[in-house]
Amino acid sequence: MAVKVLIVEDEVLVAEEIAADLEDYGFEITGIAISSEECLNAVAENKPQIILMDIQIRGDQDGIETAKHIQQNANIPVIYLTANTDTTTVSRALKTAPHAFISKPYNKRDLAIAIEIAFNKNNENILTPNRQPANDAFFVKSGDYYTKVNVDDVTYIAADGSYCTIHTADKEYTLSTNLNHFQNNQAHPSFIRTHRSYIVNFNKVEAFNKDSLLIGRQNIPVSKSHQKDVMKFFNKL
Repeated sequence: MAVKVLIVEDEVLVAEEIAADLEDYGFEITGIAISSEECLNAVAENKPQIILMDIQIRGDQDGIETAKHIQQNANIPVIYLTANTDTTTVSRALKTAPHAFISKPYNKRDLAIAIEIAFNKNNENILTPNRQPANDAFFVKSGDYYTKVNVDDVTYIAADGSYCTIHTADKEYTLSTNLNHFQNNQAHPSFIRTHRSYIVNFNKVEAFNKDSLLIGRQNIPVSKSHQKDVMKFFNKL
């Protein structure tokens, strides 16, 4: 199911361009609001999952005041997308604890990533590890569902810019979060960091030397900064 986004932007042509960009990334646009009043009505009627908020909008309240009102009545992440980046405005905006603050002109991919991260963070009760005693599974977004992934099935996790990909023997899961975020939120004794771009399940390692690990046909690099910690995991004769 696509993430539902409400765009609050008083320049209609700009709003339509943003909507087209987000639809290209698979998001569902629940509406475009040009004022605070329209925004609050759209929130009540369409129940968006993310609000993309310009600061300079029509109506008695600007985007920051509108965000405050929303936060008092609903649990919907707000991302500011604005050209208003002066120190006073930014300071006011940050007091509302937005999920992101993006200045115009924006990068389409960065905006899409920010929305995915905001959505995922707001649903951490679903995305955090499955509460088993050994904490041996977690859930990831796969199509319309969150799919359970057992730690024992994971072979390695690879970074891909702001994304990372979980590899199992027969599947791959791409997450809209970076490798550091994965490591911080999915700590497990079987996972070891070997490189800035790799985490491996050491139970899946078939061979190694000080510079690399072999998992099946995949050669995983071991950087010098991680060599000492990585070598501690293996019982060498």
